[in-house]
Amino acid sequence: MSDPPPTLRPTPLSVLVTGVHRRLGPELILRLLERDDVDRVLAADQGPCPVTLHGLDPARFAYVPADLRKRRAVDNLFLAEFVRDHPLDTVVHLAFQGNPLGYDIEGHEFNIHATRHLLDASLRHGVGKFIFLSSDAVYKLGPRTDFRVREDAELNLDPDAHPILRDTLDAEFLCRAKMDSETCEVMVLRPSGVFGGGVISGINLLFESDPPLLPVGFDPMINPTNKERLVCDLLLAVFLHGKGVFNVAGPRVGPISEFLRERNIPFKRVPGPMLRPLNKLQRMLGKTRYHAGFNPGRLFYSLVLDDSRFTERFRRAAPLVFPDPDAPCRATLADVAMMPEPAEADASRK
Repeated sequence: MSDPPPTLRPTPLSVLVTGVHRRLGPELILRLLERDDVDRVLAADQGPCPVTLHGLDPARFAYVPADLRKRRAVDNLFLAEFVRDHPLDTVVHLAFQGNPLGYDIEGHEFNIHATRHLLDASLRHGVGKFIFLSSDAVYKLGPRTDFRVREDAELNLDPDAHPILRDTLDAEFLCRAKMDSETCEVMVLRPSGVFGGGVISGINLLFESDPPLLPVGFDPMINPTNKERLVCDLLLAVFLHGKGVFNVAGPRVGPISEFLRERNIPFKRVPGPMLRPLNKLQRMLGKTRYHAGFNPGRLFYSLVLDDSRFTERFRRAAPLVFPDPDAPCRATLADVAMMPEPAEADASRK
């Protein structure tokens, strides 16, 4: 049975965005506040408000420093004076400590407790949409990995996997356990490697290395996305009905070396067994923030995400969310065969 046609959620929306110290957070918030169908945006994270969010309209935006590990702090977000007149109806959960540098037991507690408390509070307070941004690192890599990896592919459940990967899977499982909710649409997005200045993703940190190190004899295929495209995908997930687990990726597939060359980034080939020791030396010398031990197979085996489900269910409906043909996200998603414009669809039915 085919999925029902995409439909818009009721607006205006009242949105909570966590993890706004990630570079993606402010980008998403600024896009939300550009829209007339967003009433207000509440942002939460540890520490002070990011500089890029200073000076926004206080009637529509507020920042609350919060320790998301604590249930009371999370509940206070939903009871804040700022959203009393228009309770939160959408949660975008970006708060996740995914940088191996400095990761410890507190990072583990934050990753798990923040997701659990936010999801439970969303269900208690009648939130209509909960979106968790996961990672493509959850997939198991190997010589038998499918060329196009679908959402039902084998996951990396290796008990010796990096603790951050286990945290990501645990957070996903918390979300998936609530996907049968009749009142809250729970979504998990698994983006491919994300390019963008300041973005903490494995592929981006690799490309920022001086120089990037690749194993001799291996050139895995990837289809990375970028910060701008991922923000557009998040906006589609926010405004359109739908729930479940979805891959989101970029439109181009190619070997890692091709993406390096087109950005004029020189790289070096090293013997496979020397990759992790040399990467550790680079980190000690401050030449890279990439951690080869985080996902050891990433530079040896291809990982091309099949995001056709998200494209069919959400991206093709971009004209519903971005009716202006000149909207930035329409240009960002220009590779997608869009559904007819609402006016065109009405005319075709007459």
